[in-house]
Amino acid sequence: MSKLVITIDLDWACEAAIEETLSFFKNKNIKPTIFITHRSHAVEACMNELEVGLHPFFGENSSHGKSINDVVKKVMEMPHNLKGFRCHRFGVCNLSKQAMVEAGMLISSNICTNLETVRPFQDRFGLLEVPIFLEDGGYLWQKHPLVIKPSLIKAMATPLPKVILLHPMHFAINTPHFDYMRDIKQSISRTKWNQMDKTTLDRLRWQGRGMRDFIIDLLTLVPETLSLTTIYHNALTQHNPAD
Repeated sequence: MSKLVITIDLDWACEAAIEETLSFFKNKNIKPTIFITHRSHAVEACMNELEVGLHPFFGENSSHGKSINDVVKKVMEMPHNLKGFRCHRFGVCNLSKQAMVEAGMLISSNICTNLETVRPFQDRFGLLEVPIFLEDGGYLWQKHPLVIKPSLIKAMATPLPKVILLHPMHFAINTPHFDYMRDIKQSISRTKWNQMDKTTLDRLRWQGRGMRDFIIDLLTLVPETLSLTTIYHNALTQHNPAD
């Protein structure tokens, strides 16, 4: 069974959800890679233990800025220790990629598959593109079962590492289906979303089977994990073998 690479996109999640998610993985002795959209005390408190990359939003009405240069400047000012990025909604183009490369980025993770294993590759800008095997939102949108099925076990059995993309809000609320989280997001403002407290999370948390339960089962099936940095260095070794 291949190893997992656990990555987490903050997506402006509330601090309570971030704390809960990081606490879970710490108790599992798993060190995920975090892609940040905003400052988080919980993330910054463990910067010496975790990889922290950037999660810029280059789309319309972005709180990161109105232009590509504005967005890059905004996110580069956030504390991070990984020269890697993943764009919100995977919204990346040649100009934004070039700008991130010029800002010092080395790793991109902006291709999201539907349970497909794609080997990391070097793109036209020299970035190592690390494709995603499973994203929680996409998994829910596709209406995949929240139990481990033989088809998923077969897909997981291929030898390359599998990048898993999680969001703290899906994890904390235990989202059961795509519309559940969409309805919550549409019912509150950006500010309320970002400032939700633990009491509200507890009230919204799905009590039946949801995404959190599925992830716990997935980690039971595949307990071994790798870091994104390890993937990067392995790729460099393969592209530049020693003489």
